[in-house]
Amino acid sequence: MAPVSLPPFVQGLLQPYAQLRLSAYDNVKLIRALLAEQGKECDCWLVPFTWENQQARERYLVCYQQHWLDCGWSNDYSAAIAVAETPSAAQLALAKTVSAPTLTLQQVSFMCMQYSHFDHC
Repeated sequence: MAPVSLPPFVQGLLQPYAQLRLSAYDNVKLIRALLAEQGKECDCWLVPFTWENQQARERYLVCYQQHWLDCGWSNDYSAAIAVAETPSAAQLALAKTVSAPTLTLQQVSFMCMQYSHFDHC
């Protein structure tokens, strides 16, 4: 299987935030805001993952032009954004769409500052 990569456009948008570790849901809001600022839309999902003999866990994923970004486990408070493989049809059948708000870049700045402050308290 070929390595999964992001289009250069998305890599450029995320580059200033590469070292940032927000909650998984805040990562969704960040990606949505950055794309919206460029007039682009994306789909946000909460996708279940199961392993043999284990209870399902859910991950936040964002899909932009058939490229998937992994924002972290649903209960993750310090997650990195990573490239994700396309979920299986079975996973998407059980997935829930996420109605994340579209923040302005100023709101993103405040969210990052607030998270940075509480991360060090």
